[in-house]
Amino acid sequence: MRRSLVCRYFPFLAVPLCLCVASGLRARVVTDETGRRVNLPDHPQRLVSLAPSITETIYALGLGDRLVGDTDYCDYPPEAKLKPHVGNVLNPSLEKIVALKPDLVLGISEGNRIETADQLQRVGIPIYGLTDHTLDDTLRSIADLGRVLDAEAAADALGQRLRARIAEVERRVAGAPRPKVLFVVWYQPLTTAGAHTFISDVIHRAGGVSVSDDLPGDWPRLSLEAALDRNPDVILFPGGESMAPSLNDIRRLPGWRDLAAVKHDRLYVVSESIIHPSPRLVDALEQVAAVLHPDQMKGYTARIDDCRKLSVVSYQLSVAVGPRTTGNWQLTTDNRRFLQSSIVNRQFFFQAGQ
Repeated sequence: MRRSLVCRYFPFLAVPLCLCVASGLRARVVTDETGRRVNLPDHPQRLVSLAPSITETIYALGLGDRLVGDTDYCDYPPEAKLKPHVGNVLNPSLEKIVALKPDLVLGISEGNRIETADQLQRVGIPIYGLTDHTLDDTLRSIADLGRVLDAEAAADALGQRLRARIAEVERRVAGAPRPKVLFVVWYQPLTTAGAHTFISDVIHRAGGVSVSDDLPGDWPRLSLEAALDRNPDVILFPGGESMAPSLNDIRRLPGWRDLAAVKHDRLYVVSESIIHPSPRLVDALEQVAAVLHPDQMKGYTARIDDCRKLSVVSYQLSVAVGPRTTGNWQLTTDNRRFLQSSIVNRQFFFQAGQ
């Protein structure tokens, strides 16, 4: 998709919404995570999610039965794929949303377009915005959704479990040498993650140092000369066959073979959960920690075997999908197509390009 064909989208904060509430439901005025006041139904029972991370969180809270619609890219847990879809994250169908008669729509400030919020405003459907840039933000959003959806006990319990896992990772890697890490969002041209992304936060809390933290913007481009100067010890790619090259491909790229990570074959494909500010972001933390500090993480749930090195020809990734289970993971066709078009245009679904 050409850059000129990609619609720009902006945070919900720019939308002065004064939304009506579906008839027959009592409402309370609350402030969402963007700072906007929303007329929220007291007990919302019919939910539409406009982001995969929100869909995952709804299910993690045990509220999947309230979800009446989600996006084409909501594929976890598997039950989410069976829900009616309202289109993609960037441009959902207003007609499909209205037809589902939701009490509440849930969106992300970094991913849904201002036009979507405007359209929902005009038809009187309340939309509650979330915004996440770190692991702590993700935990806050889980608690926030618990309050909004009358599931505070479930949210508190989930938050406590996730905090315990985060604390255990941080305890294990504390004091260990911190390798330099390059996260490759896209490798032609080389695009990486800036300091104010939860990818960078995951790398830091997993015991690494992101080599791109000093670059401006959330998804900055990095020249080969700058990459060589920073000389990362480890290079990480997001999962999916179309999202990462083979080791042969990397070695053929001019200059890449001179990077320390390439010389020592320290290139890894990590779970796509690292691009979702949902409970599974903690899975990504554990996995990245296992890559950076295999000795310290030995015996932990996120085993080093769960994150494969790039092979010479191809690879298949097996990732931890929960506290005690593992499974094979691969990008779905829809998610792969969406992520490719977004990254090429220096945008991820969760953040406007800089």
